This record gives sequence, structure tokens and C-alpha cells, in this order.
Amino acid sequence: MLENEALFDEVEAELKKRGSIQDFEEKYGKITGRMIITETEIPEELGIEINDPDVHSFKATFDFYNTAIGLALNVKTREAATKFWLTPQDDRNDVPTDSWFEFFAMILMEALDEGMDSIPTFSFANDSSDLTISGLGLLEKK
Repeated sequence: MLENEALFDEVEAELKKRGSIQDFEEKYGKITGRMIITETEIPEELGIEINDPDVHSFKATFDFYNTAIGLALNVKTREAATKFWLTPQDDRNDVPTDSWFEFFAMILMEALDEGMDSIPTFSFANDSSDLTISGLGLLEKK
């Protein structure tokens, strides 16, 4: 399930108002899934403690899986500080497919190219493409 679905819905409403969702779907097809990447903490049960100010932890949540994918990495060097971890969000504990781990890592790296202000990221995806919005600038008052 999406973390902070209300915020995601707000971003989606703004994109619809601007015609971005409609343009995407006209060109690439219907959106079939949504993902948000946010900062997080490394779960205590992993027993990993990292005391490096350049290492940040991120997680991806989805509207079609009830398990979050997490990863800690050095935002300056882009080196992974941990392996991926999974955090069940309910009793279903469905595991994302490998392609979603890859998508999370790709979108995270692209967002970090823009700086830490690009987190959270909001991705609307289907089997052929994605529309990803980085940061909260879209929602800033005009």
C-alpha cells in the first residue's frame, strides 16, 4: 500500500488538472500502478547501525503490493550501504517482483541526481513507461 496516499492523491489531482496524466495515458496507455519513494529508517530488526551523515535510507511503497522495499545508500558516492530489505505492511506480505526492485533503484538514482529535495518521488507506471514527479515543487503555491 502507498505510504501517504493522501499526498500521492494530491499530486495526482494536480497532474490531472494540468493534463499531464491524460497526456501520458494517451501516449503510453493506462496507468496500472503507482509508487512513492520516501526517506525512512533502517528497521531495527535488521541490526544495522550506520553513523555516516551521507548515508540515507529510502523506501518504495506501491498501490499494488503490501510490502515496502528499502535501501540505504551513500547519497554522495551512490554506493549501497545495505542490501535491499522488505517490510511487510500487512499480513498478506506479498513480495515485489525483481523488476520493481530495479525500477525503485533506477527512479531513486535519477531523483538523487536532482538532489535530496527531489524526495519524495511519485511514479505512475504501466508496462511500457512511467511518469515520475520528483519532490513537492508541483504542490507549491503559485
